[in-house]
Amino acid sequence: MNVKLLLALSLLTSLAGCGLISTQALYEEIRAQEKAKAVGTSAPPGTRLPPYDQYQKERSELTPEPR
Repeated sequence: MNVKLLLALSLLTSLAGCGLISTQALYEEIRAQEKAKAVGTSAPPGTRLPPYDQYQKERSELTPEPR
């Protein structure tokens, strides 16, 4: 049992280290989950998460430039 756990942890660590799990992929997964939850509800369309590019642009405008 410990060997399987160790193997799984090392695999996840190596995947994260390779960059296969990016911030964009994580954001898009959260966005897809939110969209799936909203199906069949009367949620207003303005409450959806924006596409990643728009999110990143808005985020970069909010961060102050280094001095």
